[in-house]
Amino acid sequence: MRFDDRGFSLVELLLTVSLISVLFAFLMPVYYETKKLSLRSKCQSNLRQIACAFDSYLADYEGYYPNTNNQYLWGGYYWREPLRKYVVASGSEDKNKILSCPADPTPPGVYAGTSYAYSACFYMTPEQVNRIANPNYIRVKFASTNPKLPCSSIPSSMVKHPSKKVLAAEYWTLHAADNNVGWYDDPAETGNDPWSGFRNYLFADGRVRYLPTKEILPAESPLVERPRLLPDINLTRNGVQGKDVN
Repeated sequence: MRFDDRGFSLVELLLTVSLISVLFAFLMPVYYETKKLSLRSKCQSNLRQIACAFDSYLADYEGYYPNTNNQYLWGGYYWREPLRKYVVASGSEDKNKILSCPADPTPPGVYAGTSYAYSACFYMTPEQVNRIANPNYIRVKFASTNPKLPCSSIPSSMVKHPSKKVLAAEYWTLHAADNNVGWYDDPAETGNDPWSGFRNYLFADGRVRYLPTKEILPAESPLVERPRLLPDINLTRNGVQGKDVN
């Protein structure tokens, strides 16, 4: 038997390259979608471990949530400190990374490498939350001009709707096409709609849910005069006795 040793013709080479290109075009979106799903799943796993850390903290502090008398405790680089020792890593996993979403492009030195925020409703009473007169009072960006707000230790028994009140969540939208949109994004400044995108949310009952931002109820603390309502879990009407989703 003789084999044709002429090799490939130019037409055959072009056809092969074309087929590979077509296959590549079909497979790359699948690859990226699989990668996104993997990162989202890891992020949800982080929040479940954070839920366990909260449970351990509650057990050590007679059922009370973290409170350091700091109105900015909700920000990642504040609340990670009282909770970090309760985060349990498996194997060689760095437990600090559990506090950071793997899809978060923010450099580790910013926000202390923490992608999640802890709701201020869990260290202010419902009455204190409802008395907040300006949504910027809990934003670190305005710390130098903000008045000092009172903080209170909140028992888990005060949470009225644990399956509907968010305990912690991603600040940024990190798992959808409209990436890196924050709770406080101003369309006039950033061009981003704060109601766009999806986030992973940890609820007070320990469940983690991936939800579109539009499902979060607008923060409507009664004294706050807002030019626009925001998906701000810190200012939920009636604090821990209120709801962030229907």
